[in-house]
Amino acid sequence: MSYVQMWKGRDFLNTNDFTQEEITQILDAADDLRNKYRSMVPTNYLPGRTIFLLFYNESLRTRNSFEAGMFQLGGHAHFVRANDLYTPSLPEDMVAYKTEAVSDVARVMSRFGQAIAIRIYGDAAKWIIGRGHKIMELFAKWSSIPVINMEDDVYHPTQALADMQAARTARPKLQGKKFVVSYAYSGGLKPLAVPQSEALITTQMGMDVVLAHPKGFELDDNIVKACKANAEKYGGSFEISYNMKEAFEGADFVYPKAWSPKQFMMPYGPKVDKDGANAYQNKYKDWIVNTELLEKSGKPYYMHCGPADRGQEVTDDVLDSYENSLYFDEAENRLHTEKAVMAMTMP
Repeated sequence: MSYVQMWKGRDFLNTNDFTQEEITQILDAADDLRNKYRSMVPTNYLPGRTIFLLFYNESLRTRNSFEAGMFQLGGHAHFVRANDLYTPSLPEDMVAYKTEAVSDVARVMSRFGQAIAIRIYGDAAKWIIGRGHKIMELFAKWSSIPVINMEDDVYHPTQALADMQAARTARPKLQGKKFVVSYAYSGGLKPLAVPQSEALITTQMGMDVVLAHPKGFELDDNIVKACKANAEKYGGSFEISYNMKEAFEGADFVYPKAWSPKQFMMPYGPKVDKDGANAYQNKYKDWIVNTELLEKSGKPYYMHCGPADRGQEVTDDVLDSYENSLYFDEAENRLHTEKAVMAMTMP
């Protein structure tokens, strides 16, 4: 296929590193791969290739979609266990594998295979926001093969791709559609990566984006700045709301997702205060999505990266019976968009 090895050797750390045209090319490739998967057409585009999956944080969707995807492309994925990866007493440039520095591990793995994929955020990065992404960038610096971001504490680019594939399948023309990235309550601490990547890619696709959250749940200032720049460049809009119900009105898509109040995390606060973060977000249990809210808002498409916290972020009826839910489509699309990225970047 023409898209195979289109960007051979290129890292995939953040969707905003790519142009709108390039993101569209990835989505087109993912559509082709999805059609062939559903028709049982072989896609043996990367025979004999190896990708190393380094998981600081484990995941149902991410691990299984990458492993299945690499197999379907004709190659093999090596899963590296999370508890082999992180030694808290070591400095940042020495956290790759037991006592080995990132620079060593990246160069060794570069001799064994064709790509390295990494997932690191939250506790694995000590809730020092940006630390996980710094490790991702260090791998990219030292690796001679592509590095793919499976989620860090700043970005989740493969999830954003899967979501845009689902959105444009539901509404083929995304330009000018209203997309709400909203906070939703959860009893656990969640990284900022998903809402930040959603806000970035939707503004990049020229959508009218509303970021809705209670005060205290602001995204990184640099992300907000990049979203505004995307909106100006690609013809959409970007605004911030502090009211979920008002933000949902007239929306084409809503993406209510929990994330943590960053002022309780370093470097935004003086120290990591997980108890304080939990206590603060417990004030906003009314930020929950149910079918009544969606119907009153005009029946927008409901979206979530998964796993959604039932009874906290969203009620069961939305996930199980709401007719405009894209929840399971997004999950499937992780397989196809990740295959597209691997096929396009791996040598």
